[in-house]
Amino acid sequence: YYFFHNGGLLPVMFFLVVGAAVGEDPLAVWLFRSKPMLVLGRISYLQYLMQHIVRNQLASSFGWNQSTKIAFVPVLIVFSYLCHRFVERPATEYQRRRQESGVKGCDDRCIERLESMWDRCCSRE
Repeated sequence: YYFFHNGGLLPVMFFLVVGAAVGEDPLAVWLFRSKPMLVLGRISYLQYLMQHIVRNQLASSFGWNQSTKIAFVPVLIVFSYLCHRFVERPATEYQRRRQESGVKGCDDRCIERLESMWDRCCSRE
């Protein structure tokens, strides 16, 4: 933990990012296109959102000691993946299907109502 947060992997990450930016490093291309990295990229925002929830739950359930600090990252990754798989992805697919079929949601109806109120208000002048 301290190694990662004190910049221990900074030189390695620098060369990977530079190699990927140049497009000539096959290791960087392979690494960033690998399945685990793609999954981590998809769940990264959920990890950011859920880190305090998972940490507080671990601390209140088991206390914040060395073993829970070690378990924090794997638990956070698994929890974020499960939230992505069973909450975020189905909700996104549902919204996409509704949008493609032309079904208007409550936000579209509210915008139409506000526009009609604005038109009535402005047409009185």
